[in-house]
Amino acid sequence: MAAKQLKFYWSPQYQIFSCDGAKLEGHGSIQTNPSHDLVHLFIAANGKMPWQPVESREQTCFAEYNAVLLEHLLVNCFNAAALGSMAPEQIVPEARKFLQWFVSEHYAPFPVSEEEAFRRFAEHLDIERMVRLFPYFYSLRAWECFSPTYRNEVYDLEFTSEDDPVKEAPEWAADPNILETQELVRQKLAEAVAEARSIRPRPEPVLASPLFNPSAKTKQKKAGLGFKPIPTC
Repeated sequence: MAAKQLKFYWSPQYQIFSCDGAKLEGHGSIQTNPSHDLVHLFIAANGKMPWQPVESREQTCFAEYNAVLLEHLLVNCFNAAALGSMAPEQIVPEARKFLQWFVSEHYAPFPVSEEEAFRRFAEHLDIERMVRLFPYFYSLRAWECFSPTYRNEVYDLEFTSEDDPVKEAPEWAADPNILETQELVRQKLAEAVAEARSIRPRPEPVLASPLFNPSAKTKQKKAGLGFKPIPTC
């Protein structure tokens, strides 16, 4: 399979994220941090999972669920290994706890249960690919933690789904913090996948029309997050 070509550009007033010609463009300030938006491209690099929070509300729900869950797993690993602010055994449970709120309240009504969304996420997750790409996230997240002006800066990264930053950058290969956190990511993603595989698929109830015709307040808040798709050439 050919490597996916990915582009990440984030500035205070303009953002563009692309994967093999499929692009998202944002104008003006957005609430999400650069590291969250980078994770959307990790989901794109993974393949077989919704990553663009545009088009239908259902696609937006799944794209945001996938990105937020992966983001929380990676952030929790970073917090545990690099900052020592979380116990490793809490990494997956705390991520699941947040996503249960995400599904039941923040993005309600969600198309499926949180368990089913979690099962679908894990079904196609490429653990080794996420582990390989993780140093990009580590570097960006560390900058967010230690630079008080990180939201006023510009981030520009081009990479492929087959990149291996540790092998390609000697300074990262020599950084024990990155290597230790990367190994923790491998362990915790595997733990999450194993947990998800224990969930049996259940028939989902047919939801009433509000799912496809949300209230004006819900639609304004959750129908694309300020991004619009750009037609490919």
